[in-house]
Amino acid sequence: MIRLEKGVLGAVLALASTTAMAQEAPPSREAAEVALGVLRHGANFHPLAGKLIFDLPELPAGQIYEGEEENGTVDVQIAYRTAPLRILLKPRLTVKAQISTAGRTSFFSAGAEWRQHILRGRVYGQVGIGATIIDGYSFTPDPFQPGISNDEAWRRYDIYRRRTSFGSKILFNPNASIGVRLDRRWAVELAWEHFSHRQIFSDTNPGIDNVGIRIVRRLGR
Repeated sequence: MIRLEKGVLGAVLALASTTAMAQEAPPSREAAEVALGVLRHGANFHPLAGKLIFDLPELPAGQIYEGEEENGTVDVQIAYRTAPLRILLKPRLTVKAQISTAGRTSFFSAGAEWRQHILRGRVYGQVGIGATIIDGYSFTPDPFQPGISNDEAWRRYDIYRRRTSFGSKILFNPNASIGVRLDRRWAVELAWEHFSHRQIFSDTNPGIDNVGIRIVRRLGR
């Protein structure tokens, strides 16, 4: 009888311990996610090329750095990630819409991201690659074209001054982030997004880098 009571007591304690551990354990890595972020559009930060320049010297009025026309504005990003697939190191398929709040170029991407957890899942690093379609310019109209009207020249010059020529409507999107879990459902990420085409589609390829933060919510129960 005493042995039976001890056995029952042990089972109850084991169940309680397992329940407590389940409550404290990090959330399942198998769930889909949605994310909302705010990024600096054109941050002049490219870790793969060793570039870290956030403030460039000012040019005289009317002059701009080629490829820097959109830098310093703000984007809002919405993203959806699937649960990890069971192939190719368990990528998450991802779709993202990064919308300019200043009327500059917006980016619409689809790709895959791979994640590695540390500290019992509380912190993770993530890298990804995708394909992007932009709503901006492959090539901005030439404001110095002979024969156009003065009004048309000024209209084109305003575009030339404010919008970047990306050289293609289709770009690649290498990206990376570091995430910290706040609880079972929520996480916050420091994110880097790059867009360029490596001169595959034309010789014009300024590329652009964006850095910011994302709030991530795990879906499901």
